[in-house]
Amino acid sequence: MSAPTTEERLARLEAAEAIRALKARYAYLADAKYRPDYTRLADDAMREVAWEQALCFTEDAIWEGGQGFGDALVGRTQLHDWFQRSPWCFAVHYYGSPQLDIDGDRAHGAWRLWQLALREDNRDAVLLAATTHEDYRRDTDGGWRCCRMRFAGIHMTSLGQGPLPLVATLAALDTRMADQARHA
Repeated sequence: MSAPTTEERLARLEAAEAIRALKARYAYLADAKYRPDYTRLADDAMREVAWEQALCFTEDAIWEGGQGFGDALVGRTQLHDWFQRSPWCFAVHYYGSPQLDIDGDRAHGAWRLWQLALREDNRDAVLLAATTHEDYRRDTDGGWRCCRMRFAGIHMTSLGQGPLPLVATLAALDTRMADQARHA
């Protein structure tokens, strides 16, 4: 096997940088749906930001968020709907430690997610950690977009209820908090 040419190496570096920029934009938009006073944007503004967030994905994208995180969704329209109704009234997403594998107009990535959020239903502060496994492809306009996002290894805990063990879903967190309240 011959060594990659300078042009091939440069193309991989440019693709990796474009995917990092896409991920940064996605995280920014995920957080831009909330005001500094921990409330959601007005409906029209929320729809607009959620659509911009959905545009980080291909038209036929697959989302595998699991229970309480959108479940299984296909396509931008379903993603747009989910981004508008997510369980938060505030969120800060930090994605790091990217592992990117570029192969021409396709790529695979894994990211570590660290998220602080406030639940809309009870205003509880939640700390969440997970890994996302993502596939990307260069779209017809030349831009990179995510075509599949799968969440794995979700761990979360309530910050407002004292020390609680980590759980994998909001439903499990609710059960744990209810159990703790009954025994208090």
